[in-house]
Amino acid sequence: MAWLPTITSRCTRLEHVTPFPRGTRDWRDQAGRIVSKCVRSWDSIKSLRTDIVDSAAFQYLSRCGELRHLQLCDNPSALPSNENGAAFPALETLYLDGEVKAPTRFLEWADGISIVDFTEECPPWTTADEVHALFSAVPTGISHFSLKHFAFDDHYDSFDAANVHVHLIRSSSLRRLFCFTNLTSVSILSAVGVDMDDTTATDMARSWPHIQRLELQSFYGTPVPPATLQCLQAFAKYCPHLTKLCMSFDATVIPDSHGDLSLESLEHLDVEGSPIRDAACVAPYIKAIFPKLRSIGTLLDSLEGDHELGAGVVPGVVGSHAGWKNVETLLIYDENM
Repeated sequence: MAWLPTITSRCTRLEHVTPFPRGTRDWRDQAGRIVSKCVRSWDSIKSLRTDIVDSAAFQYLSRCGELRHLQLCDNPSALPSNENGAAFPALETLYLDGEVKAPTRFLEWADGISIVDFTEECPPWTTADEVHALFSAVPTGISHFSLKHFAFDDHYDSFDAANVHVHLIRSSSLRRLFCFTNLTSVSILSAVGVDMDDTTATDMARSWPHIQRLELQSFYGTPVPPATLQCLQAFAKYCPHLTKLCMSFDATVIPDSHGDLSLESLEHLDVEGSPIRDAACVAPYIKAIFPKLRSIGTLLDSLEGDHELGAGVVPGVVGSHAGWKNVETLLIYDENM
């Protein structure tokens, strides 16, 4: 990292910089100090990807009129004053990668930044309470009208089914994002998904009329999802541009009517470990709502056949996979008739 000051002194018009130090914690801290010092001389910086910068460098970046893309693994523990609410005037893409309290603190500090694309990648074991705090801070830090892409990715290497209630994202947390009416893609990947019911699904569809890709994914499946087949009608009614939908719902009970609306844009439906009892009854219901549906994905597909990973949370993961693949077969058969 000692080379960075030399490059900085010779290249005074740097626009895109990606200094990611690797090594021990002490080495990374030392490298962070070098990066922070150099940052304050980058007058033309448009894109920066790095681990962490100190408070002075962060304040400098927040005033850069050309900075459009920022990726940080952490932000300073002491953030500078933002009394005038004019921080990051040109920022479009914000990618935060690290412990969830850091981005929450960042967003609580910010004031309606006109970000278009926001991504947060968390380490394992982020709790539902921590996710709720983060999602509650997003409407404060980001403009309600600018945001088009939202992604939250919480990695898990192993999981204890006894901890489902600790990590299941609450529907009230998801509702914090309903104010972003121009969203075109939402991806939320967590251990056991979102505790979604039909009312929340309907309100979500109504709130995001421009949505094209909606992925509420889980690593291990959502146990007993409260949403039902009925909620799919909301997407046909309110989301005319939707091409991909991923969510869990209970398909064991078939509603009396599929309604009068259908959505021809939807091509892929990922049902994760959604319980299903009668594929022959579910298929025509799905066909009526999504007549152009081409493929159905399941939790077992995403686990690449390792059913033991998901079985601890969703015991019927193998039966669910078989039932939905039967639905897919029936849809393809009907298409070819």
